[in-house]
Amino acid sequence: MRTTSFFKAAKIAAFLGCLAAGLSMAVAAPSGSSLEDVSIVSSKTVAVDDATPVQNLGSTEVVTDGETILTKNASYTEISSAAWEGKSLSAADLLATLPGIQSYKQGGVGSFQTVSVRGIAARNIMICVDGVPLNDASGGAVNLGSIDLNQMEKIEVYKNNVPAKFGVSGLGGAINFVTKNAVKKGGRILGAYGNHNLWEGSFQVSAPVSDSVSFASSFATRHSDNDYEYLNRNGTQYNDDDDFIATRENAEYTDVSGNVQFRMLHRNGYFSTVSVTASRYEGGNPGKEEQQTKVAKFVGESALMRYGLESVGYFDDKLFLYGGISARFDKNLSSSYYPLDHLGYTNNMYMEYGAATYKVVPEIWAEWTPVDHVTGSTRIAFEWERAEARGDSKDWALDRLSFLGSGDLYYQLFKYAGIGGEGSVQVLKDHLDEGTFVLPTGGRTLEEAEDRDVTFAGRTYVRLGNSETPVMGELSLGRFYQQPALMELYGTFPGAISNPNLKREKATRFEASAQYTFPHKRTLLRGSYYESHIEDGICWVIVLEHLRADNIARSLVRGVELELNSSPAKFMDVVLRATFQKTKDRSKGPYKDNLLPGEPEQSYYAEAVLHLPLYLDFTWTSQWRSVMYSDRANRMDQPAVATHRASLGYQPFDKTRLAFSVDNITDEKYRNFYTPFPMPGREYKFTIIQGF
Repeated sequence: MRTTSFFKAAKIAAFLGCLAAGLSMAVAAPSGSSLEDVSIVSSKTVAVDDATPVQNLGSTEVVTDGETILTKNASYTEISSAAWEGKSLSAADLLATLPGIQSYKQGGVGSFQTVSVRGIAARNIMICVDGVPLNDASGGAVNLGSIDLNQMEKIEVYKNNVPAKFGVSGLGGAINFVTKNAVKKGGRILGAYGNHNLWEGSFQVSAPVSDSVSFASSFATRHSDNDYEYLNRNGTQYNDDDDFIATRENAEYTDVSGNVQFRMLHRNGYFSTVSVTASRYEGGNPGKEEQQTKVAKFVGESALMRYGLESVGYFDDKLFLYGGISARFDKNLSSSYYPLDHLGYTNNMYMEYGAATYKVVPEIWAEWTPVDHVTGSTRIAFEWERAEARGDSKDWALDRLSFLGSGDLYYQLFKYAGIGGEGSVQVLKDHLDEGTFVLPTGGRTLEEAEDRDVTFAGRTYVRLGNSETPVMGELSLGRFYQQPALMELYGTFPGAISNPNLKREKATRFEASAQYTFPHKRTLLRGSYYESHIEDGICWVIVLEHLRADNIARSLVRGVELELNSSPAKFMDVVLRATFQKTKDRSKGPYKDNLLPGEPEQSYYAEAVLHLPLYLDFTWTSQWRSVMYSDRANRMDQPAVATHRASLGYQPFDKTRLAFSVDNITDEKYRNFYTPFPMPGREYKFTIIQGF
């Protein structure tokens, strides 16, 4: 079996990055032009409505004070790094504090973690880093547990749609993690320690190399033994006599990641950005509560290189052009040894399964304002994706070529109303490069990939009000599609068979939202109603003792989100959020009219921040969700659960901050019998951040 060296791939990516940087600096502006004299964030200055997200080339302002979570409208939210630094929050934990988002975790630090958005399953959520999708050929949900927030500057959350700059395609919206960048001078060092031998460390530095070149670099690492205690019920739900307190074994986790970025101003006023990112994570695969493993583990490696170019404004700043290319490599392996791990395999071999994926995406897009009150953008991208076998599985390789065109248009009808729309077209061509792909009948093998239909998607919306009015609102209606992933179509998983006739998943989504800003602008009330009709959802089913992906899921989701942000006094900020939703399985068969798995009907979030004397601040948060189910049959109920967190911060100097946080204050150690992966109990964390 072929193997791929992560470090070799990282070296190649770094070499290409340095080469691109060198070529860019060769044509960079002379010393007469200075980055100090222009806006590095963008080469344009455009007045935009407060409800409109600002597009950029991956650079972002660093927010250190003020709001940690900025909601520009009911569907788009920005979360700054101040929302998580010094707190015991994973990416999934943090996202679940927003209305309409639910999280799922299989344990402590580094465990498999995902989120669903407004009843749309995690596998249908586009997860990006600096605009580059992490969703791969497997079709599964992206593991948020492997994302180190210490590398991130902010998180962009699009709950109702995938915006045009990401391609519009997809059912459940998009979440974009934006890394630290070369916009601001200075740097900082972070160190943290907590129970279960948790330690974190990171540093970022940003500085000008010359008058026309700025540089930024970051490095982060995390580790936890995850050796927390839990109640082992021996697989007997109703017999308490054989229960005992056990310690989680083989659950340690370590990751390391780094990023280098150059941002350059050229003679013609153009900006270019070169960045190279690499990461590696490794951890034990501890198994279920009564079947703890000894040596099973997982390893993941990735490398990403990006080059982007941003033009000056043309035609009196009515047209701005952007171009770029990104290349990404990922490898994931899981291994086990049956005599020690007892995972249910029928042989005594050491087994290692996994896949490597490669993705290259050149793209070009434009933002234009042809006439007054009209703005729009257009994006064209090509994508090559390849997936190959790794480990002990038989050789196979799959290729996919994609063309994607997307765009959006907004017309301000008059001062207090506007109408807009966005759409996309996607063309795919798959190729079976090598390997054996068994058809569902098992009678013959597949020689050629099936042709895929051209996919069209889009939505239209109406906005009322603007930043000057106390009342704002929006109505939107869209039709979205998602093509099956390569490994779903052609059954490359162990024990899986092909289903090349899989149809694309479809969703019709409607949203109505409104917000009211009280006088003196100290309180904001926001509410939204959302409804989604999902068709041809892909599920894995058992056919003749094999797994096969099939279009069997249909569902209906209706919900209401409410949010109150208020500063009743100078020393206090309060946030209240609530979600009420009704999910219904509309598939034919025994599951019809059941609730969707992992989706509670109610969830609440409350947060209070006190700005105390002596440079202290105190934050308390409480979350509660109602009963939900782990299965489509609605037999495995998970009881309602409440989680409470607290953190105390101290800033003795301008660039120094100390924080102590407690997560899961009530020491909730076990959710229910049908959650076979026990959760950590109460957790503590001490953090120090030093800027320079």
